[in-house]
Amino acid sequence: MVVKSVVMIIAYININNTLNKVELEPGNTIPVGCVWLDLLEPTIEEEKFIEKSLNIDAPTREEMNKFEVMSPFYKEGDAYYMTVTALHKAESEYPDATAITFIITPNYLVTLRYHRPRPFNNFAARAMRQPEICSSPEIVLEGLIDSLIDRIADALEKSGNELDSILKSIFEKKVVKGNNQIKDNSKFYYNNVIKKVGRTGNVISKNRESLLSINRMLIFYSQIDTLKNPSRKETRAKFKTITREVISLTEYANFLSQRISFLLDATLGMLSVEQNSIIKVFTVAAAVFMPPTLIASIYGMNFHNMPELDWTYGYPIAILFIIISAIAPYYYFKKKGWL
Repeated sequence: MVVKSVVMIIAYININNTLNKVELEPGNTIPVGCVWLDLLEPTIEEEKFIEKSLNIDAPTREEMNKFEVMSPFYKEGDAYYMTVTALHKAESEYPDATAITFIITPNYLVTLRYHRPRPFNNFAARAMRQPEICSSPEIVLEGLIDSLIDRIADALEKSGNELDSILKSIFEKKVVKGNNQIKDNSKFYYNNVIKKVGRTGNVISKNRESLLSINRMLIFYSQIDTLKNPSRKETRAKFKTITREVISLTEYANFLSQRISFLLDATLGMLSVEQNSIIKVFTVAAAVFMPPTLIASIYGMNFHNMPELDWTYGYPIAILFIIISAIAPYYYFKKKGWL
């Protein structure tokens, strides 16, 4: 049985404000009116095809990961290369970061990616309904970045709600009651809280990393857009708006990171308080049983010349002293409010 290979080059063609999506294979020609070429996990043949057709040098997956850290923004010929970090699997407990490369040429926008971030699918679906947002490479880039930022905003909002829930669980701990018995599993309870704090902190950290990367890309692109299109004020205004939104989200992410530190300290503090309560109980119990233990120790020494050994009521009197010496410290501690 022959398995048909999946084409990973999608061309978006806008002619007369009508958008069509076409799958390309190596050997085809770039359709007239194409403004966006989306490469998802391209093969070597597909990369060579795009490089030859557009006269560009598409980076490999390894190069994208290296560019992400070292030099994510550069120019070769008439093409500008921009690699950003995007959130991947944002809805999962442990999201990951993935590198996406944008290559913008005078006539095309090429996106190179090896994962499926939801913002790309959302923007592509919206573009099919609103072809005007896919009318030029610059406008497509604006829309994709805007979609990535919206996704980050949703993830941060979800993280903020999660932190509110964790805050309540820390300071309003519920004691489980079952079979007329009170169960206070503080150890497991706070372990779960710390795990939730850690998972939420990881999500926020990934979002901050993505926002930093996008902000750097916006600074780079604003410079090349000024050189390429000095008269396009509307594009510049749009990117300024996006940049302000990124800065606002970055400040919000920083605020959430501070809340993460506070919640972690609060959790450890509450755990310490409960441990101190347990230690206090043992301390009071030791103090309560110390006088009875002293009395029992004295009369357990069995020396020959102990006059109390010959008393007729020596044993019940000793028991009475033991009981009184235990009750007296208990009531004293109760009166002081130590219990």
